[in-house]
Formats: sequence, C-alpha cells, structure tokens
Amino acid sequence: MVRMTRRGVLVGVAALVLALAGFGAYLWWPAPTLDAADVDAVLPTKRDLPGFIPHDGLTGSLSVPTGNKDGRSVLAGADLDKQCRKWRKEGDNWACRHLRGVGMVVLERSENVFFRVKSDVLAYDDEDAAKAAWNGLVAANRDAIDKIPAAKERSSDLGDADRTFEAPGVTVLAIRIETVVMEAIIWDGSDQVSKEDEDAMVKKWPTLQLSKIEERLG
Repeated sequence: MVRMTRRGVLVGVAALVLALAGFGAYLWWPAPTLDAADVDAVLPTKRDLPGFIPHDGLTGSLSVPTGNKDGRSVLAGADLDKQCRKWRKEGDNWACRHLRGVGMVVLERSENVFFRVKSDVLAYDDEDAAKAAWNGLVAANRDAIDKIPAAKERSSDLGDADRTFEAPGVTVLAIRIETVVMEAIIWDGSDQVSKEDEDAMVKKWPTLQLSKIEERLG
C-alpha cells in the first residue's frame, strides 16, 4: 500500500512538472513572426497578379524608402533603423516599436498606369507590439479620411483584426494577423476602371497578401 502511494505521488509530481513545463513554454516561447527572408517571400509579384507590373508611384500611411527599386523594398537591420528614424520624424512612431522587418510592394495594371495596388507588411516581435502598431495604422487612416468627403470606414472580417477605409477612387485595408500588420491599398487614379473590376481587386489583393503571410507564419 505504501509502495502504491509513493508511486502515485511520483506520478503526480511528474505530471505537475510536465504541466508547468508546458505552461512555461506557452508563456515564453516566441510568437511566430517573419524574418527578412519571409517578408521578401510574402510580397506579391507580377506572377501573382497577371496583367500587373512593378511600379514605385504609390505611398500609403508610411513613406517609401528613397532606395526603393522597381516598386519593391525589404528592410531589416541598419536599413530598417534608418527608415524608422525617418518615420519618427514624419510622426509615424507607431510603426517602429519592436519592429523586425518591413516589406513594401506596388504593382500597376500594365494597360492602365493609374490602376495600382500596394502592400506594406510589418513584422513584429510579439502580438502586443503588432496590436499597438495596428491601432496606430488605423488611427493614421482615420485621420486621413476625416479630411475626405464621402469617405467611409467598415469591417471586412479579415485576419485577427481589420478596418477598411473607402474614399472615391481608393480603398485602404488595415489588417493584423498574429504578429504581422499589413496595409493593402487599391487605387484608381484615372476613373477608367469599372466598378466591378475595382470591387474584385478590393477582395483579391488583400486575400492574396494574407494567404502568403499565413503560409509563412504556419
């Protein structure tokens, strides 16, 4: 009887140790995020969007690096620190806390140079930092649409958190998925694109970008 009790105690202690170890791993295991190579891989290319080609002529809430090449930039390390100094000077400090890497891409429809899509992908160390950055991105877009007549804000039910901002000729989506924040922009500067084509791209572009991020986050 004593032997059985001791064995039971040992089993109970072992179970407790394993449970605590698992709880500790839950608390301390780093949240999945993207490194520079991942950020580069998640940026859509012209192969993902037939009929579109790279372009460098569209800016969202965050300014584009001066060294932007062919409408595509991936920033990490010293390059990211340099760009963050610029963003802080421009009042966009919200983007840089615990920021690991940034990717920016612009594509335009080849037969209509004023129909463009843009994506900014910001990868953070943890979800708290990503949530704070997403809040900053939403606030920046709200401030912008307040100045535009007929602008609207709504939800699109994408990612873990999202807001969509619509104004004549442009739609901006601010989306967070786990530790990653993205701003997706669909812009028609010519008013020559049909409403059906524009509405279709408003669905297709962020969905394409999210699928690439989700695949890398696992």
